[in-house]
Amino acid sequence: MEKILIVEDDQAIAKALALRLKSAGYEVTVAPDAITGVAAAREIQPDLALLDISLPAGNGFTVAEKISELVVTATPVIFLTASRQPGLRQEAQSLGAAFFEKPYDADELLAAIRYAFRAQPGRTCRDPLSA
Repeated sequence: MEKILIVEDDQAIAKALALRLKSAGYEVTVAPDAITGVAAAREIQPDLALLDISLPAGNGFTVAEKISELVVTATPVIFLTASRQPGLRQEAQSLGAAFFEKPYDADELLAAIRYAFRAQPGRTCRDPLSA
């Protein structure tokens, strides 16, 4: 089962994401801030990370950088943000990450997650929604 780390400070969004992803067959860990997110990444070695950009004790870009240093295998990242600050999408894309503005379409986010898992070279994984 693929492990997804959600680093999101809005509890309602984090809970909704976690429920949706668990029902889709993923193992989910939620962290409420950058420091906890980095510690969780070190511990669980996630297969994918969903990161809010604006976080207490850091930001999603910093967390993504730390994940790339701490996680043994390449970990796809999808950024989520409510910020309309110019340049965020370009920064996310320059890191090879997907980018969603809140509110986002849950089906589109699930499709991006499935795509990220399929796009990892040399990886064989079960796509819980492809059957």
